[in-house]
Amino acid sequence: MTNVHAAFLDLISDGDLSIVETITIPARNERRAAVPDVYLSGPMRQWLEKRSGSSKTLWSHQSLALEQIAEGENIAIATGTASGKSLIFQVAAFHELMTKGGKTIVLYPLKALLSDQANRWRQMADELSLPPNTIAEIHGHVQTDDRSEAVKSAKIILATPDAIHAWLMRQVSSPSVRDLLCAIRYLVLDEAHAYESVFGSNVAYLVRRLLTARRRACKDKNINKRLQIIAATATILDPSSHLEALTGWPFVTVGEADDGSPSHGRTLLHIEGPAPGGASESVLADICQRISKQTDSGSFIAFHDSRQGVERVANAIDDDQVLPYRSGYEARDREHIEKSLRVGKLKGVVSTSALELGIDIAGFSVGLNMGVPQSRKAFRQRLGRVGRAGPGIFGLIAPRHAFTSLGSTFEDYYAGSVEPSHLYLDNRFIQFAQARCLLEESENLGAETSQPPPGVIWPASFQEIFKLAKPGVRRSKEYDFVAQLGADSPHLNYPLRQVGEANYSIRRKSGPTEEIGSIALNQAIREAYPGATYYHFRNSLHILEWRSTSFDRSIRVDDAKKSPPTKPMLRKTVNIGIGIDDVVSGRIMSNGSSLVAEVFLQVNESVEGYRIGKNTYLYKDLRQKNPAMSRKQRDFRTTGIVIKIDEPWFSGSGEQARNRALVAETLTDLLKREKSVSPNDVDSASTHIAIYKNGTPSRAADTIVIYDSIYGGLRLTEPLYNELAGYIDRLVKAAELAGDHAAVSPEIATKLGTWVSGLEIGSPGPAEQLVPAEGEFLIYSPGSVVSVLQNNVLFERTLIAPMMVNFAGTEILVYSYDSGNGTSGMIPHEQVQATGQDWSYSFWNPLTKLMRDINPDEASF
Repeated sequence: MTNVHAAFLDLISDGDLSIVETITIPARNERRAAVPDVYLSGPMRQWLEKRSGSSKTLWSHQSLALEQIAEGENIAIATGTASGKSLIFQVAAFHELMTKGGKTIVLYPLKALLSDQANRWRQMADELSLPPNTIAEIHGHVQTDDRSEAVKSAKIILATPDAIHAWLMRQVSSPSVRDLLCAIRYLVLDEAHAYESVFGSNVAYLVRRLLTARRRACKDKNINKRLQIIAATATILDPSSHLEALTGWPFVTVGEADDGSPSHGRTLLHIEGPAPGGASESVLADICQRISKQTDSGSFIAFHDSRQGVERVANAIDDDQVLPYRSGYEARDREHIEKSLRVGKLKGVVSTSALELGIDIAGFSVGLNMGVPQSRKAFRQRLGRVGRAGPGIFGLIAPRHAFTSLGSTFEDYYAGSVEPSHLYLDNRFIQFAQARCLLEESENLGAETSQPPPGVIWPASFQEIFKLAKPGVRRSKEYDFVAQLGADSPHLNYPLRQVGEANYSIRRKSGPTEEIGSIALNQAIREAYPGATYYHFRNSLHILEWRSTSFDRSIRVDDAKKSPPTKPMLRKTVNIGIGIDDVVSGRIMSNGSSLVAEVFLQVNESVEGYRIGKNTYLYKDLRQKNPAMSRKQRDFRTTGIVIKIDEPWFSGSGEQARNRALVAETLTDLLKREKSVSPNDVDSASTHIAIYKNGTPSRAADTIVIYDSIYGGLRLTEPLYNELAGYIDRLVKAAELAGDHAAVSPEIATKLGTWVSGLEIGSPGPAEQLVPAEGEFLIYSPGSVVSVLQNNVLFERTLIAPMMVNFAGTEILVYSYDSGNGTSGMIPHEQVQATGQDWSYSFWNPLTKLMRDINPDEASF
């Protein structure tokens, strides 16, 4: 037997792995500098001298950062993995506590990271002879009484942003929370680069709300104690700007050039394997299994970006010493895995990004990744998990042309600049949810405000949304869903990690009904749809039903040891218009009947059924016997780029449809990789696209759409419009590098290049409006398939007929509908949502009962 590192080298030397490209990262020597005098003149002196030895030095970036903190700066520490960033804010926090009594709140983006670091905090507190209750945790698995005690007694609180948002900020009026806020000297944001996308944008407003609440509490108590923010982050593009956007306060940076930490040498490998999917999972499982069988020491970590994929790979390895790890586990399962890794009881772990950030397991000497990581930031974080105690190897399992097919090499990918961390601070739905929370906090603190409170820099667009979030204010219908979702408990009903998404708990139906996990709607329709086999901590579960009532939003499951794997049948439909009101800021280019435009659009995602092997099970059939087997969907309005190419090689079915799909997928992949857009935040469609005019759809067989898959749209796809020629040039370059292995064939890439060169700035057509004649109403035509929002969930309905009903002395338009399970009902016109493409408008006169179709001339394109 041998260790993990040697076992993996044996696989390579035996020729069992095909290596496409190798990159060697040499070891680096340390650079040291003197500990700032301020930390050697107080109670921290003995501890620091013991740690640093007679030299009284630390690594150069640690000394520099501590000096900047002592000078009162808000600081972003942006150095590499394993560079001792935690020591910096730990020394600052304990020094402040032991000299002036100031408290510290440390925010960790993941519970796994918090648990890993909590041991270090407690060890350091013990070495400094501080009592055990000096350190406390506040997160989702800490009981309410323990949280309250932490607020009253602890000096250094380790917390997740989720718990601060959903629990602490609801308590801002309590004396103990107000006392804590006034006592805070440092706010620490660890792994600050993880605060991006929807999660980061919500945290940006949370930090501002926390600072606002502290400012108000200190003013009421006449306390003037300064607060500083210390942020630790991996190397990102312009960390100071990111932290300023995240907090509303200015920062200085201690960066990569200042990094004085040593590092072991590491080897990076591009290992040839299938594209991500079932075959690639088999390859990853086979490599991990062979390593685990040959080793008796050390451990490996394998990354997979799919929660259910992690479960499948771990099951295939079939070794009790190799466990899966992902979000959604119960606390005891998560803690068992983490502890087992630290003490060396596991040979390996298969993880999502949940173990990507800051986890320090000395035994990891081998790392593997299925496919190319979603960003360079993620790649460097995952690479940073291995080789901490000695030389390490990290391998990407991807097709031979995974890099060249997109116009680069593995070396280019590694050497390229790290992307920025994107924040979506102007998203109106994020702003609305955060404004609801801010208004409630202001009321609890006794502050009446007509605009966002001072003390931090709020995004300029926030003021208008802040006004719309006030109770009783008239606002447009597009805010109805997010307003209903928040109801009267915005802190609980607006999770930080999503926007506009219903969240479901996962509960067992038989036996104890305790929650075993949770899942957002956009994940549930892909993983936990009715009838699905769902994997959780190496256990197979069967999805029985969804419950969506005002008091129970849950997905019920039961054990399914022998259930076969299932695959969802997903359908996306996209509705667009190209009139003045549909095109964003007039951004359109055209060439004859072809065009590129940035537009507002509507997307509907649904799961129509599932497959087991070659057998298909459609909900429209299943629900006849079991009403719980029903179609699930999500619908949202967003922004995106529409590309319409009216040419023979792009327009039509068969080969042309395949061309459209490849172009859409490749441009989306390029956007994600080049702009570091979170893969969950953008999507594309090349089928089921309709261009609407006057409520009548025209199926588009010459169009692709690349869009933000987030409520409200964040204009993440805007670079495709601004830099379309450059993206097409990348496809041409990829065709030259990879030939027939390019994502888009050389022939299609050349045609795209010719087409894009002919585009000219255009203008959208006039906005079309349907004007009913006197006495008529504009209605949804009978037979239209629409959706009804009930308990914040969309239910599909087929409209039967319109009618006028007297309600409280007022005539209102309603429809009778067929619910699809043998029952019927009534729904007001205002509550109908037009989703999908199986609907249209008509004109209807309630007095004469006459109904007329839209004039064909009005509906022409």
